[in-house]
Amino acid sequence: MDWGGVVLIVAGLSLGVMVFETGAARWLAQVMLGRLADVPGVLQPFVIVLVVAALHMLFSSNTVTGAIIMPILIALAQDLGLDVWTIAAPAAFTSTLAFILVTESPTNVLPYSAGYFSIRDMAKVGIVMTFGAAACVTIAVVGVRALGGG
Repeated sequence: MDWGGVVLIVAGLSLGVMVFETGAARWLAQVMLGRLADVPGVLQPFVIVLVVAALHMLFSSNTVTGAIIMPILIALAQDLGLDVWTIAAPAAFTSTLAFILVTESPTNVLPYSAGYFSIRDMAKVGIVMTFGAAACVTIAVVGVRALGGG
């Protein structure tokens, strides 16, 4: 077994915890999403998906991403006077996505370590998949909201 993959996962978890504990995650959310209230409501879920996907690249765990991002986004939505569900639902869905970088999920690191694909291969496909996921999540959130849910 290649221990480099395991070390990469552990280092990513440590980085995620440090970013949260130092307040850098909250600062980053404010910088990236501070103007979210200016975005039309129908596009807010799309923006959230893209921002959370970008932040997900900082953490190597879906669990860490969700645990760090969700409380910050809920507080940010309340601070900006936005519908919390419209912000939290796309973030929750996106925290499980790991499409762009190999380091975003242990399930990506192991086959990469075995040589099944390159970082470039994953990034090319992952960017397209991220935008596709953003569109799907946006349609779902807007649809549920239109039906009176959320």
